[in-house]
Amino acid sequence: MKPAGLFIRGLAMGAADVVPGVSGGTVALITGIYERLIRSLSAFNLSLLQMILKGRFSDGWHHVDGKFLLVLFAGIGTSLFSLAKIITAALEHHPHELYGFFMGLILASSFVLARDIQPWRPVCWAALAAGLVLMLLVSELRPASPEVGPLMLFGAGAIAICAMILPGISGSFLLLVMGVYPVVLEAVESLDLATLVIFALGCGVGLLSFVRLLSWLLTHYRLSLMAFLVGVLLGSLKVLWPWQVEGQANFPPLTDTSLPALCFAGGLVLVLALARLGNRQLQAA
Repeated sequence: MKPAGLFIRGLAMGAADVVPGVSGGTVALITGIYERLIRSLSAFNLSLLQMILKGRFSDGWHHVDGKFLLVLFAGIGTSLFSLAKIITAALEHHPHELYGFFMGLILASSFVLARDIQPWRPVCWAALAAGLVLMLLVSELRPASPEVGPLMLFGAGAIAICAMILPGISGSFLLLVMGVYPVVLEAVESLDLATLVIFALGCGVGLLSFVRLLSWLLTHYRLSLMAFLVGVLLGSLKVLWPWQVEGQANFPPLTDTSLPALCFAGGLVLVLALARLGNRQLQAA
């Protein structure tokens, strides 16, 4: 994969992670880099530590797929710091259109992912149902307003990063539920390094712990995991319904649907076009 394409995927992941209800993991899944990302992150293990202690830095770099991670996280970081204000402005002034677009993205992604699960055994259907129920339960959580200290920031980072790496489960949404989202977003916009470092340390600990479990599941129960993720994606549509009223779905006036519907269609078409392009590239290879 060319660095430019990977960097753009990182930009998209970072932009998605800013929006409550949307997951950067969803973007990784849509764009075909999810499994590679999980395997690269799970390579931060004792073998890597031994390579570093022996001075085998080049081997360690290849062990973790360093070039892939460097370019991808450069895109994510660039997006978080440059697009945070744009995304928050869109959330404030055009929330219906933005959430309509993401609904289209996620619905199409569910279809593309489900199509690749062959065969659909009973365990896959059970996994799909479990993912759907889990996400519907998560969607019922309500934002809290706790005192946000260093320990709370660290713990919130560890929890949110696990959600961000899972397609469909929004780390930003969980931060909102824990009452930490405004603090983190303000720290990003104002470059509050003390807050960002504590939060990043929590993210690092959570990521390296959780990603090894995901890697093991991908290796041993790939179809069941993918079916579970389809359920999670479908369940997340409730969170993204553009006309929420205090967390409950609400039907819009007919005059208020045209632009969100157009954005919804745009999200559908974008994912289906990307999936078709990816299939053509695989066939050409």
